[in-house]
Amino acid sequence: MLSPRQLDCLNLAAQGKNSPEIAVLLRISSRTVDQHIAEACERLKVRNRTQAVAEAVRLGLI
Repeated sequence: MLSPRQLDCLNLAAQGKNSPEIAVLLRISSRTVDQHIAEACERLKVRNRTQAVAEAVRLGLI
């Protein structure tokens, strides 16, 4: 359902990290983080990062 990188981004977002912080940890750009999270939102059929994290937790993905 979600790529490993999307799950990484959502997992770090669930820990309260913002895009620039996630980017540093994953060694990618913050824009790429935002793209991974946006794609996760589409796949999870939610509107924002917070809802994506909640849905991923609910589904047991993170």
